[in-house]
Amino acid sequence: MRLEKMIKNIKNVNGYAGSSILNNEGEILYIDESRSIDIAFASSLFNDTFRALKSASVDVGFSRLIRLEGETKEGMIFLIYSNSRHTIFSVFNPECNISLAKIMLIQSLKRDA
Repeated sequence: MRLEKMIKNIKNVNGYAGSSILNNEGEILYIDESRSIDIAFASSLFNDTFRALKSASVDVGFSRLIRLEGETKEGMIFLIYSNSRHTIFSVFNPECNISLAKIMLIQSLKRDA
């Protein structure tokens, strides 16, 4: 699957601010830069944290994490979703339709698996 197609639909979600697709080694394979957010830096930093949390989840007896969601005081929302091949990092503004974004990310990763 072409990487651009993986995030094509979430780019149309109200409040979309940017995203990137990373491989299992944490390398950025595709990026849709935002004017106000350094997506490359943010995705690399959050991906490192996500990978550490995946490991911690296994260490305590759970399965590996498949997603991480967060919200800042300003209402910015970030989503990190992964499958066995790719991790998608995306950022949304407070007025976003986050439910729709989650559905689109899950569908994209299922098609990619």
